[in-house]
Amino acid sequence: MADTPWNLDSKDFDHDAPELGVFLDQDNIPDGLPKEAVVVKISGEINLYSAQIMKERFFHLLDRGFIYLLVNMENVKYIDSSGLGVFMATHSRLVKSGKGGIAVFSPSSQVNKILELTKLKSLIRVGSTSKEAWKLLAP
Repeated sequence: MADTPWNLDSKDFDHDAPELGVFLDQDNIPDGLPKEAVVVKISGEINLYSAQIMKERFFHLLDRGFIYLLVNMENVKYIDSSGLGVFMATHSRLVKSGKGGIAVFSPSSQVNKILELTKLKSLIRVGSTSKEAWKLLAP
């Protein structure tokens, strides 16, 4: 497969396992997305065991110079505190760098409920579509 618009090879990035899938999401790229932004799709359950995989993938993107992460969570069935911690660690790393941000879009009803209960919607931007999520992050 050819490189994505972000010059990432999905064969090297994507993680497909029964408990958690992390993929480059080429189907939800909003108009005007800059080269330092990436859209990622998560599927499955984010728990103590799978959260580390997600963190490795997110930090890999940050290490490659991506400063805007849009995360499609429509197929996430469950997220626990370790998964929320990955979002907070990613957010914190971006804040420390002084640029960029992370936003989720299309959260499942279960994920949306967790974000509301934990009050993390005040830190993690949440949109209903990738276009809306990008508007929340765009400089």
